[in-house]
Amino acid sequence: MFLIVVALVALIALAVWPRKQAQVVRVAPARRMAQLDAIVNGTGEIRTKDSVDIQAEIAGVIVELPVREGDVVQKHQVLLKIDPFQTSTDVQTTRAALSALEAEAKGQVSQIASSEANAARSAFLKKSAEVELRQAEANLTRAKLLFEREKRLLEEKVISPDDFEVTETQFTVQKAQVEAAQAKIQQLEAEIRAAQANIEYAKAAGEAIDQRIEGARSGLERTEDLLRKTTIRSPLDGVIVKLNVEVGERAVPGIQSNPIATLMTIADLNVIEAELKVDETDIVNVKMDDRAKVVVDAIPDAPLAGVVNEIGNSPITSVSSSSQEGKDFKVVLRIENPPGTLRPGMSCEADMTTAVRKDVLVIPIQSLTAREVEVDPEGKYVPPRPDESVGSGQLAAASAATDKPRKELQGVFLVGQEGRAHFRPVKTGILGEVDVEVLEGVSLGEEVVVGPLKALRTLEESSPVVVDRTKPFRHSVRARARSSTSESGEEE
Repeated sequence: MFLIVVALVALIALAVWPRKQAQVVRVAPARRMAQLDAIVNGTGEIRTKDSVDIQAEIAGVIVELPVREGDVVQKHQVLLKIDPFQTSTDVQTTRAALSALEAEAKGQVSQIASSEANAARSAFLKKSAEVELRQAEANLTRAKLLFEREKRLLEEKVISPDDFEVTETQFTVQKAQVEAAQAKIQQLEAEIRAAQANIEYAKAAGEAIDQRIEGARSGLERTEDLLRKTTIRSPLDGVIVKLNVEVGERAVPGIQSNPIATLMTIADLNVIEAELKVDETDIVNVKMDDRAKVVVDAIPDAPLAGVVNEIGNSPITSVSSSSQEGKDFKVVLRIENPPGTLRPGMSCEADMTTAVRKDVLVIPIQSLTAREVEVDPEGKYVPPRPDESVGSGQLAAASAATDKPRKELQGVFLVGQEGRAHFRPVKTGILGEVDVEVLEGVSLGEEVVVGPLKALRTLEESSPVVVDRTKPFRHSVRARARSSTSESGEEE
């Protein structure tokens, strides 16, 4: 019962739906192309591969500036000189302090040598004293034996007291000599310890002086380096593309991003590049070593050849951009045989050839459109039955009433013999500048609707059309499709 009601509603709608007036359209045939190049476009500016902002590392007044903007300079060539008076004075002061420390270090070495000589002399004298001690101890032993023997003889009244007194005196003298030799050895040992202490102290003082000398040498190297930096030399062969100072101005050290600190800019114009912004939908097609044609705004009649040598992995960030906006990625081209008139900062546009197809079937890009159509459960297009081809509005209303599954598909419109437009899904390959490769959906020679743009946007299945064949179709605009579902065309 429900289906009968739906069918009746559909028939009533078909009966009362107003017929649209036929639209005038233009068509173009699907044709074979010997070669189709896939093009990705990017815009940007010319830059040099090697470019250096020259900045001062010390402050001072510029006293010499032998170069001018536009001059060709060689590596290590003098670019400018800063007043060296202060740094030269610092070098002399530091060098004098270093000389004083080196002289002090030499005196310390002499002191160490003197203390070592004293220690060696005391050690020699100690050995001599030890020999004298052994000799005195031997004499004391003999004197003691003689003293003890004559003491017994005195007790036996064999010798006189005078003879014993002489022996006793000799024994006492020998004891004194032994004690004197022992005292001398102790004195020499003390002198040796004192000399060794002096040596250790002198060595420690010498190490401290050596460290001070190292510090002074480092200070001298630093001041000499600053003195050398009063003369700024070119770090590379190139051309002075910007000169920001004159003689008498003051050079101010600063960070790289501070424009005030930049004295001049040198660029190597032998290697010129084009830095481009490429849309995120196109960057996936760009590959290293892709060939490109670069058009510089200043010299539009002399396109340059280039090759991709750098592809950014992260989007180009902008303070003003939001997360919803499309992202751009950086692509760098190396310009082959750059002309001498090329300058960094010039605006440019480049077409990069990302793919090449031979002997392909193509249709104009502007014929591509997208429509919401009926599909089967697998998402494939279901063409309307012949009895349903009664007008676009009626067909859409009937389809909506039956609640059939629908999906937006990419395709083209063809004109039937009965004078109505019929939608046909197509599968496309690579995009050229004005043509797109057709893989499925259109055969060679079949004519597809290419415009006008207003008509192409409003066409629906079975819309009545009239083909304008007063003049052959030609590409009147250069299409730059961002995706295979882009809608573009000519408006006449």
